[in-house]
Amino acid sequence: MDSTNKLVEGLRAGSYRDFNTLYAMYVGNLYGFVFGMTRSAELTRSIVQDTFVKVWTGRSRLDASLPFKSYLFQISKHLIIDEFRKRLAEPRFEDYLDYCESCELSEPAEAERKLDYDRFVQELERAKQRLTPRQREIFELSKEEGLTSSEIAGRLGISEQTVYNQLSTALRILRSEISPGLGMLFMLFFTP
Repeated sequence: MDSTNKLVEGLRAGSYRDFNTLYAMYVGNLYGFVFGMTRSAELTRSIVQDTFVKVWTGRSRLDASLPFKSYLFQISKHLIIDEFRKRLAEPRFEDYLDYCESCELSEPAEAERKLDYDRFVQELERAKQRLTPRQREIFELSKEEGLTSSEIAGRLGISEQTVYNQLSTALRILRSEISPGLGMLFMLFFTP
């Protein structure tokens, strides 16, 4: 029995020390795997943490004869899929996935910059602070909730022309506020 199998046996028996040793052995590789799939540091930290929580809570069902690393990566893969399914309901994330598929990822540093969803959302939230409350409301209803101009006009009790005017102004302001590196993302996501 190799050392990993002994640690898994100890974990099965409830050894927190063996759990910590396994954590230290695999957290770096797991983090790299998850980050490669999500391109989000925040989401990666959450999924890695949830993976090890599942390992700890399901420790009595572990089979020391099976490869622990495969088990660990399988859990994280399922968590990634679950997270993507939840996020697919968000219009911004759906647009982000479309953008990711269309990117030419020739340089790793450029790919990370282009694919940093968290940074894009942060920039967008910061830029939305420059909008009037009405512009922000119309922008969010249109571009984030997916309502049509007539639906927005009906909901807010204003004309469709007012919706068009406010949305056009909001897009112009946001476009000017988003950093140059993320401007292409903005244009892909929120072109009228």
